Amino acid sequence: MILAIDAGNTRTKWGVFDDKGMQVAQGSVDNIEIALLPDLLREFSGCRRAVGSNVAGEAVASRLNIALAALGIPVLWIQSQAVACGVKNGYQQPEQLGTDRWAALIAAWNTYHMPCVVVNAGTALTVDALSGEGEFLGGLIVPGFGLMRESLVTGTAGIAVTSGQWRDFPVSTADAVQTGTLTAMAGAVLHMTSLLEMREGRTPHCVLSGGDAELLAAALPRPSLIVPNLILLGLVLLEKTSV
Repeated sequence: MILAIDAGNTRTKWGVFDDKGMQVAQGSVDNIEIALLPDLLREFSGCRRAVGSNVAGEAVASRLNIALAALGIPVLWIQSQAVACGVKNGYQQPEQLGTDRWAALIAAWNTYHMPCVVVNAGTALTVDALSGEGEFLGGLIVPGFGLMRESLVTGTAGIAVTSGQWRDFPVSTADAVQTGTLTAMAGAVLHMTSLLEMREGRTPHCVLSGGDAELLAAALPRPSLIVPNLILLGLVLLEKTSV
């Protein structure tokens, strides 16, 4: 078995995969609670290796290394590359692409083998274009759902944090914030989808992951695929090529 770890800006997600690449367990912790991982993962201490993506900085990486050492599991922290698992990285400096985005692109290509808009709706919203030849063409980074709402609250005098609902025509401030935030996120996805469709001459898949994927999917006027463990799947694929 292999343990895959996705350390994001707010939470660390993990999944255990068997030798056939099937996920057999999953979970997550807030980054401030990483010390809990040895207890949460004790029954999986037989994993031969861990593979991880960390975009949360060195302090989180240090805490994760300590937690995994307590389990006796060696960990491979991936780095974005120019080419891997059939995907060509179009970034000017390939190593600067976030490893979570790289892993998600790897998983999307190896699952669908067709043009995809690969979206992660987490603390930040990333919207990446993957061609029908497996080339990462480029992508967008915008504030995610929580950051957008927070910016309105902190940057204005008359908007407070209250729960709203999606409305075609919002008639309350709470609904206006909820609908406006999701519409802005959906707009970024639709913009990239339209550009990729024009380039490829066919409709791309829209593949969503991240904690706010379901909220975003409900705001999109076109079908999308929600794959909650997309990054973890990509990490497992990358680990296999490193052995």
